[in-house]
Amino acid sequence: MTIDTIEKAEDFVKNLKRSDNWVSNEELLTKLATTYELILQHQRDDLLPYLGVNFSLYYIDIGDYNKAWEFTEIAKLNSIKYNNNDRLLDSISLQYRIQRFLGNLEKAQEIVNEQIDIAYRVNDAHQIASAYQNQGALLHRQRLKSDSIDSFEKSIEYIIKSKKSYYVAIFTISYAGILLDFNEPEKSKKPLSIGFKIAKDNNYLLPLALAYSNFGLLYEFQNNEKKCINSYKKCITLFRQQNNTSDEITAKIMLADSYVNFNRLEDAEKLLKETIEFSEKNKIKYNLIGIFEALSNLLEKQEKHKESLAYYKKLIQIKEEYLSNETDKRIRNLEITKRIDILKLEKKSAEKMSAIKHDFLANMSHEIRTPINSILGICYLLQQQSLNEIQGNYVNRLKRSGENLLGIINDILDISKIESGKMDLVYEVFSLNVLLNDLQNALEPKVIEKELKFSIFKKYNNDILLSGDTIRTYQVLLNLVSNAIKFTNTGGVKITVSIEHENDNLMNVIFHIQDTGIGIAKSKLNTIFERYEQADATIKNNFGGTGLGLSISKKIVELMNGNIQIKSKLNKGSQFIVTIPFKTEKHHTIENQTNNVDSNLLKNKTILIADDNEENRLVAKEILLSYDNTIKIMEANDGNEVISLLFKNIPDILFIDLDMPNLNGIETTQQIRKNKKYDFIKIIGNTASLSTFTNEELKEIGFDAFLRKPYKVEDFINNLSV
Repeated sequence: MTIDTIEKAEDFVKNLKRSDNWVSNEELLTKLATTYELILQHQRDDLLPYLGVNFSLYYIDIGDYNKAWEFTEIAKLNSIKYNNNDRLLDSISLQYRIQRFLGNLEKAQEIVNEQIDIAYRVNDAHQIASAYQNQGALLHRQRLKSDSIDSFEKSIEYIIKSKKSYYVAIFTISYAGILLDFNEPEKSKKPLSIGFKIAKDNNYLLPLALAYSNFGLLYEFQNNEKKCINSYKKCITLFRQQNNTSDEITAKIMLADSYVNFNRLEDAEKLLKETIEFSEKNKIKYNLIGIFEALSNLLEKQEKHKESLAYYKKLIQIKEEYLSNETDKRIRNLEITKRIDILKLEKKSAEKMSAIKHDFLANMSHEIRTPINSILGICYLLQQQSLNEIQGNYVNRLKRSGENLLGIINDILDISKIESGKMDLVYEVFSLNVLLNDLQNALEPKVIEKELKFSIFKKYNNDILLSGDTIRTYQVLLNLVSNAIKFTNTGGVKITVSIEHENDNLMNVIFHIQDTGIGIAKSKLNTIFERYEQADATIKNNFGGTGLGLSISKKIVELMNGNIQIKSKLNKGSQFIVTIPFKTEKHHTIENQTNNVDSNLLKNKTILIADDNEENRLVAKEILLSYDNTIKIMEANDGNEVISLLFKNIPDILFIDLDMPNLNGIETTQQIRKNKKYDFIKIIGNTASLSTFTNEELKEIGFDAFLRKPYKVEDFINNLSV
């Protein structure tokens, strides 16, 4: 592929894979240079993190650490600027490698500390694992055995959490290598076997090569010459298959070292001299340091003093060439360093504020949603009683107030998700008619209360199946139509739905929402979608609201690649036109869903309700007993109580809050699922907080279902009954 457009340059640099033979790959280097020119020409600084990382890798391979550092700084600077955490951590990791190669261990430690700090803040298990691996390697170099092993064990712990089998193989094999170097061959066997099996089962060539390298070392400990030599040769072959020139050279040095240990000095000498030629041919210079040193020592051992001295002089020469102290001076004098320092301070401040904001919102979500769940649950229980008209009216008003409060907190949390880029769309097939019917049923009570006309006019014939985020689509429509109803006192609200076919697989669905309300002044039309914005203070005083609804709706629609338009006349009414593209699903069928549950499914079941909030336990208990009075209820205040109760009476169903003190719902479930005796227990999780766990992750932990507080009664019963 010729790199002749910025689009091609972007695709190339973002998808470039690490390859150790690129030092001699003129075509690849030409593409990198061309990409750099196009990036500068088009001022696409957002691509510099990717390019900087790749160029620094190249310069590390050829031993030009000055240039390598410059490009890591470019990558780092622009990663901070464009909030590219992955490339930021990659560039920091490369800076660590440079300083370690240069022997600046104190500086390398500072960089590792920075890497660990950032990796934890972005909560990336893979990056945390990489940081601890770098720390472990640094401590290993300082021969701090216990600390090094601790760091590698932390690295293994986090890389397993990442669920990336390739890197689990790499990290466990690397850990085995560290144990071997610390003269722990027996301890190395388990991680080496684990990593080797993963690599072999998945045909991961690089981890396999590393595994054979460690097997070579292990067999050397066992004095098994044949297996040792064969393992290193397999390792070399695998590196050659991957064109991994640098690691192939390292493996040859290790094989030569084994030849020496088995007193095959001529074989070792021959291999090292061949490796020097191979390194020079492929322009891999930094490995020459190790080769010259090994060869000089070997020749001295053979009493070839003159030849040994010649290679020792070459060793000194290359050290002076590539490990000059001038590197540090040049780095310190770079103007870019000053800019980095300023940006680092700014980023740290922004990250601190972002973390404070997130913690506040998470706590607020939990602290507000929890009592709302109790309020709405008790309202439901009261509505099942024989109330007089006045009492019924009070309960209905209480319920509406609770729902309004929930709406406010949901708006605040949605804005937070949008600002942090964490609002994800969930695609599923849904019926357009069902969506509109649900909307009508939800809005009908509000319309009746205000004595307004309300209609949905469908400008299409048959029902249509669409693929998209039905929940977010419903949220947008409910928000806009509720808004229209709120600001309309006479007349009514009309929704018109029409279709524009783009092609056989794609259509635009247009929702036209028209009201006869108070309208919006022309001067406010350009700002009405901004956060916290309302037409004027009078409207806020008379109608209330956060001023977030329209902003959220617009952001969601844009996230779905749609758009919102508004037309309005003061005191005449407003029109919102929402256009959203959906994929069509002609050959898909939707299962008929019903909330009707077989009344016998929970009959005589024992259900354990675990929640540290007494009101939430009460609501759940009363709902269940009103549904079926044969249900046996157990209660627990935290996870420890749950575990204790299991020894006395095993429930059929566990309904457990994730955020309990002492032992939370996650930890409790993990403990329960370790015991096959409890496999039959159905575990339903619930939380009022901003849980970072997806439904898929919760299922992997051991949950059968998950509800977010406040939950609907029908969802509660359905999840327990299925």
